[in-house]
Amino acid sequence: MQVSIRRLLFRWLSVLLLLALAAATLLGHSLALRQVTAAYDWVLVDTAQSLTRLINSRPDVNPEALSNSADMMLRTDQFDRIYYSVHDKSGRLIAGDAQLRPPVSKSLEAGELLYDTILEGEAVRVAAMRVNLRGVDAIVQVAETTVKRSELTKRIVTGMIAIEVMLVVSVVILVMFGVGKGLEPLEHLREEIGARSHRDLRPIDAERAPVEVRPLIVTLNELLARLDLTLQSQQQFVANAAHQLRTPLAGLRMQVEYGLSQSDPEEHLRVLKELGLSTERAVRLANQLLTLARAEAGFAQADSMRPTDLRSVAADVVENWMPAAISKKIDLGLDLKAAPVLGDVFLLRELLSNLINNAIAYTPPGGRVTVATGSRGEVAVLRVEDDGVGIPEALRPRVFDRFYRVDGAGGEGCGLGLAIVREIAHLHGGKVDISAAPAGRGTVVILELPRAC
Repeated sequence: MQVSIRRLLFRWLSVLLLLALAAATLLGHSLALRQVTAAYDWVLVDTAQSLTRLINSRPDVNPEALSNSADMMLRTDQFDRIYYSVHDKSGRLIAGDAQLRPPVSKSLEAGELLYDTILEGEAVRVAAMRVNLRGVDAIVQVAETTVKRSELTKRIVTGMIAIEVMLVVSVVILVMFGVGKGLEPLEHLREEIGARSHRDLRPIDAERAPVEVRPLIVTLNELLARLDLTLQSQQQFVANAAHQLRTPLAGLRMQVEYGLSQSDPEEHLRVLKELGLSTERAVRLANQLLTLARAEAGFAQADSMRPTDLRSVAADVVENWMPAAISKKIDLGLDLKAAPVLGDVFLLRELLSNLINNAIAYTPPGGRVTVATGSRGEVAVLRVEDDGVGIPEALRPRVFDRFYRVDGAGGEGCGLGLAIVREIAHLHGGKVDISAAPAGRGTVVILELPRAC
């Protein structure tokens, strides 16, 4: 399912606006009811006061005459039913409706009281007053049903809802229009990127983009820069690899042609031996190129990284190189301690193989090569030391470049070994350094990788 910013904004905006509309409706109903109640309460109190003045204006308190006068004054409402009562302080009904009982005397201490109750099954609002009728304390009450109050409150709330709905619809329309205008820079950005060729990796201009989109463009430019660097590196690698492979393959072809042109069996045998050595060098070069390509492409993903110990890796690799060291009369020794890491065993073995191969190749017969492992704090350490010709300090950073070889160093390498070592070290989050041997002659290569717990 495709995700649309417009749809997401509309969905969230609709939910928030509906919640706001519901909250505004509840709040509006409460405010409207409060104002309507206050207005009608004022009229109800005024009616109770008018009833009091009517009683005091008469020459005597005749219940029947008083009831007729009060009925003419009060029972004229065409919407609500009106009740009234006059009680003395003992609770005896003087005039009015008997079902409208007086409230508790303590609640009338302030002299006036407004309260809600139920009369004949209907909700009513009552205004009660303590008055003095010709020197006699009495309680005058006027009550009315709530039809007018409810109807007016309903009309107010309905009007508010209508206005709010119109406002919500207007906001949605304006916001959707604004979102469309706001997304135009993204559309221009899409068109700009879509118009480029697959070789155009120039950075995208972030100045014309909205502030919110600039972090995305900056990240995209960083990705394009890394991709451009990777492509350039791959192109350079392919060019160098083609050059390096062309020479041994051309030599193999010339040796084959020369061997085929000879009839002497001894010469045939010599050419076959040369072919074997040349083929071995070509195979090793091809393997190194494949290993370097794998390391540079980052094939050591999380599923290939497993807990291992550099000590066991070193023991296996040194055993494989022992015949080559013996044939050159080199003392290949071990000093192994625990060095747990999280890594790709195949690449770690290839890394150490390249280091040992270089050490044996550039150490004269009778020399010494030592492979050591151990831990130092949060770092696992692999150390390969030899007493060979060594590497000048000024050239040590350059020997990690592909196909670079120190002039006059001898050997039959092609300059890929240390480049492979560096790429594998970086792939495992580590680093590799070269220094002079403590004795002043030879080379020490130190690999540091994050130590596994």
